[in-house]
Amino acid sequence: MNDLCVTLETATPDEIKSGGAGWSIQYGIGKTPFGVALVGLSPRGICRLSFLEDPAPLPARAILAAAWPQARLQRDDRAVRQILAQIFGQPAVGTTPLTQRILVKGSAFQIRVWQALLRIPSGTLTTYGQLAAQVGQPKAARAVGTAVGNNPVACLIPCHRVIRQNGLLGGYRWGTARKQAMITLECKRAEAASGPSPRKT
Repeated sequence: MNDLCVTLETATPDEIKSGGAGWSIQYGIGKTPFGVALVGLSPRGICRLSFLEDPAPLPARAILAAAWPQARLQRDDRAVRQILAQIFGQPAVGTTPLTQRILVKGSAFQIRVWQALLRIPSGTLTTYGQLAAQVGQPKAARAVGTAVGNNPVACLIPCHRVIRQNGLLGGYRWGTARKQAMITLECKRAEAASGPSPRKT
């Protein structure tokens, strides 16, 4: 994954209540180094990035329709391929990192967890317990795990960088094999850039 600057925006209560009424959400399916992915592009940023086991258009559309039932959905695979190229493509040397806006809806606790995930550097791992401490709830590792699992924007909110206290990977919404592949790639890039092995925060 590229070195991206991610800005997280939260849906307002009115936007959530309306189900995206008045919005046009572009969506599409494209290939990534970790499999086929669905991307949803709302007026306020990327609202969905999910890996798909079934890449059929109807199930993919249904994922977005369930999240934003009143929005008008328009399929645009070309726009999605451009976004995926920005996220996963190889950037030119010396270029400024791109900024990607993402839009999420969730509880105040979930938002805090997702914001904390954004602060985990690429090539670095943390644990559910450490993440719980970072959001001010040191005894809520299980609840943090649930919030991590509900992340709607894979990769950009890097929930794959969280592992168990015993060093095991733990679960992953889109499969542990994919989680391992993502961690391995980021670790190799971190080692190539600076030499040291990935560390726990």
